Amino acid sequence: MQNISQGRRPYYVTAAMVAAELNHTLASCKEINLTASNAQAASSRIGSAALGFKALTHYIDELAGYTKRAANEINQLAKEASKLATRTARTATALHYFHAARDKASTAIYAYSMAGAIETTEEHYAKLESDFNQVLSKMQVQLLDLKQNLRSANALASICRVEACRVDGRFQTIFVDVANKVDTVAAQIRERVDTAIRLFDSH
Repeated sequence: MQNISQGRRPYYVTAAMVAAELNHTLASCKEINLTASNAQAASSRIGSAALGFKALTHYIDELAGYTKRAANEINQLAKEASKLATRTARTATALHYFHAARDKASTAIYAYSMAGAIETTEEHYAKLESDFNQVLSKMQVQLLDLKQNLRSANALASICRVEACRVDGRFQTIFVDVANKVDTVAAQIRERVDTAIRLFDSH
């Protein structure tokens, strides 16, 4: 929690900002889900001529589902990190006053009576810091995993375009639009994830 005493942006603020970024990601996941549903409906209407594309809608849906789950999990970790950071900051403040009181009363007869409370608070502070760092590490790993998995969206969009070319020309626009939508929304999600990663890196 050095950043708190040094006047930098506190980690609980960063965690809240990450959570806000990921909330936007959830909205984008709904857009991909909707895109997959529309593509599936269009494939069904066209019939056997769009069978290749219909198979791809499953992967689009799967990508949206994975991204949504990952964003939700990271969001929960961000909330947990925010709570732990707040408790750690409060404990650090209490510890500061304990140390100040101990130093001020160093020659007092009953100065030793504070030792137990100080030791307990120091242990509690160390435990909170350890828990917070574990949650933070987990959240950073999951953000990087999500970013890595989103790279598959580009390949998926490219395959969608190839399949769109095989469909009757009258329906090609529908499927090219689906591919473009997957590309656009995945890029938006990647941008949010990159922002979240940068927020941690800026500490």
